Amino acid sequence: MRKWVVFFLLAGLLLGIWGIAAAAPRSLVKFGRNLVIDEGTRVQDAIAIGGQVTVEGEVKRNVVAVAGSVLLTSSARVGGDVVSVGGVVEAEEGAQVEGNQVEVPLPGLSSSFMGLSQGNWPHLSWILRLISIIASIGFMALALLVVLLIPRPIGMISAAVEHNTWKVAGWGLLGVFLIIPVAVLLAISIIGIVLIPVEIIFVVCALLTGYIAVGQLLGKKITTALKKPNQPMFWETLLGLIVLSVTGLVPVLGSLVKLVVGLIGLGGVIFSLLSLRKGMPAEG
Repeated sequence: MRKWVVFFLLAGLLLGIWGIAAAAPRSLVKFGRNLVIDEGTRVQDAIAIGGQVTVEGEVKRNVVAVAGSVLLTSSARVGGDVVSVGGVVEAEEGAQVEGNQVEVPLPGLSSSFMGLSQGNWPHLSWILRLISIIASIGFMALALLVVLLIPRPIGMISAAVEHNTWKVAGWGLLGVFLIIPVAVLLAISIIGIVLIPVEIIFVVCALLTGYIAVGQLLGKKITTALKKPNQPMFWETLLGLIVLSVTGLVPVLGSLVKLVVGLIGLGGVIFSLLSLRKGMPAEG
C-alpha cells in the first residue's frame, strides 16, 4: 500500500512539474517542426528539437535547436545563449546576442531533419513507403538479433509486463510524461544540452527493447493458446512481431495498438531497471 501511495505522490509531483513547464509564460518548444519567433514577439525561451529556430523578435533567455540550425535575423534580440546541436548558428548583421553562440556538430543529423521538414524530396510519399518497408524488415532482423544476444533482459521485461501489467502501464505513462519536461529542463543549460542526445538514445532504446519484449510475450501467449507452449524465444518473438506488424496495418486500430504496446514496453523497461536496483525479481 505504501508503494502505491509513494507512486501516486511522485506521479502527482511530476505531473505538476510538467504542468509548470508546459505553462511557463511565453516559452515555446517545438518537436519535429520549425519554430519562428516573429518580429515584435517576445518569449522567454525558444527551443526546437528536430527543427530550425528562426528568431526575428526577442528571446529573453536562451535559443536552442537540437538536430537543427538557428537563424538570427537583423531584428533578433537574445538575452541568453544561442545553441545548435547538429546544425549551425547563423546571425545576420544587426542581430544582438548577450550570451554565447555555441555549435555542437553531429554530422548528417540536421540535414536529415531539414530535408524532410522542408519537403524538398521528389516523390516523397513513395520514398517514405519504401523506407517504411525496409525499416520494418530491418527492425524485425534487429529484434531477433537482440533476442539471440540478450535473451535474459528480454525475458525479464516480458515477465514484468505479464505479472505486473498495471504497474508497468503506470510507469510507462510516467515515463512518457517525463520525456518532454526533462528535455526542456536540459535544454535550458549548456551542460544539460549535451545530455539531450543521451536522453533521446535512452528513450529510443527503451522503446525498442520494450516493444520486442511485448512482442515475445504476445508470441508466447499465442503458442500457448495453440497448445504448443514452451517454444524457443526466437520463434515466440518472430510470431508476436509479425502479428503486431499486421495489426499495425489496420487504420486507427493499428496505430492505437502500437501506441499501447510502446507505452507498456517502455514501462516494462523502467520497472525492470527499478527492480534490478532494488534487488527484486521483475515478476515479483
